[in-house]
Amino acid sequence: MDFELFLESNLSCSALAEVIEKIIIKISNEKVSVYSDEEEIVIGTEYFSLALELEDISDISFVRSHYDLDVNISIRVQLFGDTFYQGLEALIKIIGKLIKQYGGNLLFLENGSDQLLRKENGQLSVNSDLDQYQIKYLTPSLLSLLDCAYIEEKLQK
Repeated sequence: MDFELFLESNLSCSALAEVIEKIIIKISNEKVSVYSDEEEIVIGTEYFSLALELEDISDISFVRSHYDLDVNISIRVQLFGDTFYQGLEALIKIIGKLIKQYGGNLLFLENGSDQLLRKENGQLSVNSDLDQYQIKYLTPSLLSLLDCAYIEEKLQK
């Protein structure tokens, strides 16, 4: 399943990739691979891959205009089918650590348009208007892995 994570950060993509790699190792103690070229930095585990886009980041302009949210980092997320739930749990923990360490805006989208999580002006919101599939995986127990306070509200599509 594909997701996108957008962040507002004063770190470069390479510095952020190093931070994310360290978070993954700390929370999962799993083997992490990192690959980079001129277009992206890809961080991979057995559960998911995260691709920090370095070039042609048109998604950021779209998020800024469509969702009216200032972000400057775009991360494509692919969770692997066989380990979807383990990957989602690890990803939520990573997002929680990023929220705590960096105060900027955040947007977590499913399939490029459905807002699941949004952090703006220091307030984390979880979408309360979920489809029947999202309700099954975006549970209170999963959200507790964020380890930070949030409110539930309907977020625009």
